[in-house]
Amino acid sequence: MSKEALAAVEVHPWPGNIRELENRIKRAVIMSEGLQIGVEDLELAPSLVSKNEEPITLNLREVRDNAERQALQRALRWFDGNVSHAAEVLGVSRPTLYDLMNKYQIKLK
Repeated sequence: MSKEALAAVEVHPWPGNIRELENRIKRAVIMSEGLQIGVEDLELAPSLVSKNEEPITLNLREVRDNAERQALQRALRWFDGNVSHAAEVLGVSRPTLYDLMNKYQIKLK
C-alpha cells in the first residue's frame, strides 16, 4: 500500500467496521493496476498531514459525519442520555436523533 493509502485508512472512520475495511481492501487488490494499492483504489479521500503531523481528511462527507457523531455523543453525555434534551439542544426531533444514533451506532448506557 502507498503511504497515502495507509494514511487514508488510518483516518477513515470505518462506519461499516471491519467488514467495510475488508471489502475495500479486497476490491482494491482486484482493481489495482499498479504494484501498490493507492487511495484511488480504496475509493477513499486522500488524507493530508498537517504541520503537527496529524493526518486530516478533505472528504466533506467524512468530515461532516465525524462532526455529527461527535456532536451527538457530546449532547448525550452532557444530558446523561436524556434524548429529549439532547435533541432540543441539537435542533432536531427525537425521532431524528434516534435515526442519527442508529446511523452512527450510538447506544445509550
